[in-house]
Amino acid sequence: MRTFLLHENDIIINIDRNIEMTQGDDEIVQALERAFTTNAGEWFLNANHGLEYPLIQGKGITDEAIQLEIIRTALQETRVREVDSIQIERNNINRTVDIMFTGILESGNNITVPFSF
Repeated sequence: MRTFLLHENDIIINIDRNIEMTQGDDEIVQALERAFTTNAGEWFLNANHGLEYPLIQGKGITDEAIQLEIIRTALQETRVREVDSIQIERNNINRTVDIMFTGILESGNNITVPFSF
């Protein structure tokens, strides 16, 4: 599949004024980044797309609950065959969580998707 290349939620236009494209594993990583950073119900074309942020934010949320929601979201992408690992690093001072998702694609390739919330 081929799609627009995004950087910080913006479409990239090169010096020749052409829209940059992405494909292959990079496109899958970008699709997962979009899913992980979209609150479910936020995209009007697919209310099920994205992460259920209320399930992973707030006091008393366990790492296991976060992992389950990340797995559910990652498997929305049909080209992800399995989840290899999910590393969670909490920053209680800034009230943020850094995630490092590693998965195996249908092609057998490994991908890594870092994101924060």
